Amino acid sequence: MLKEADIYRTQGLLSDSKAKYMELLSIIVKSKTLPNQEKLIAGVKSKVRAVEKSLNELRDAPEKPELSEELQGLIKKLFTFSQTKEAAAIEGAVALAKFGQYEQALKEFHKLLEQGVLPVVTAKNMIKCYTALKAPEAAVAQLAKWKTRDFFSTEDLKYIRAFLKTSLEKEGFTTPVPEVEETPASLPSKGRKKKEEEFLEISAISFNLQAGPFTGQTLDFDVHFQSANTVTVLLPSTKKDLADSLVPGTRLNDIQCYSPITVFRSTGTVSGSTKIKQGPRRGDYTLDITLDAD
Repeated sequence: MLKEADIYRTQGLLSDSKAKYMELLSIIVKSKTLPNQEKLIAGVKSKVRAVEKSLNELRDAPEKPELSEELQGLIKKLFTFSQTKEAAAIEGAVALAKFGQYEQALKEFHKLLEQGVLPVVTAKNMIKCYTALKAPEAAVAQLAKWKTRDFFSTEDLKYIRAFLKTSLEKEGFTTPVPEVEETPASLPSKGRKKKEEEFLEISAISFNLQAGPFTGQTLDFDVHFQSANTVTVLLPSTKKDLADSLVPGTRLNDIQCYSPITVFRSTGTVSGSTKIKQGPRRGDYTLDITLDAD
C-alpha cells in the first residue's frame, strides 16, 4: 500500500496519494501486532504533510493560461531557426517551455524521443521541464523508464543521470537518484535514426556590461535552456532595472562560457527578453543571448 501511494505521488496524483497514505495510517494505528508502530506512524504522517504541502502550492499557484493548439503551433514556428529538421523540432519544443507551457513541451519531447530525434538532447530538456514544474520525483521516475527502453546506451544513461542529479541539486531538491547499472555490450539503440549530433552544452555564462547604468559590472548566470547557439538565462524580479537595460539588440563583446568540458570566450547579442507571467517564477525575466558562430 505504501508503494502504491508513493507511485501515485510520483505521477502527480496527489489527492489519490494522500487518500492511500491516510488509509495506510488508519491500518497502522489500529494494529496491535505491527512492530515499530510509532516509527511507521511518524513516517507516514511525514509523507502526508509533504503531499499536503504540494497540494497547497498547487492551489496557491497563479492559474496558467491555456494556449490553443493553433497558438502553440505558432510559437513553435516563430521560434524555430535551425536548418536541420531534428534541431528545428527540438527548438520548437523548447520554445513552448520558455513560454511556461511545460506540460505541452513534455508531450512534444516524448514524441521526439519515440522518433529517435537527438535522444540525449531531448532527455536533458525533459529534465529541465520537470525541474521547472518542481516535480523531481517525476524526473527520477522518467529516468527509471528510460533504463528499461533502448533509446540510450549505458554511457548515455550515466551522463543523463549525472545531469539529472546536478539539475535537482541546483534547484534545492534532495530526491535520491538511483545509479545506472553496468550492462553487457548491446546492439545499437533501435530508437535512434542516426548518430546523434553533438551540441556543446553551455551550463553558465559570465559577461561585463560596457554601456548603460551597469557599465563595468560582471554578471554571472546559470543557463536555463539552450537551443543550438542561443542560451536562456533567468533574472529575478528584483533585477528589473537590469532586465530593462538588456534590450534585444544589445551587443555583448566579452562572454565567458562554461561547459562541462571546457571554458571559452565568445561574443553575442541579446536576442530576446520576456517577463514570466505564470508559474513558480512569476515576475522573473528570461533573457535570450545568441552567441556568435565563430
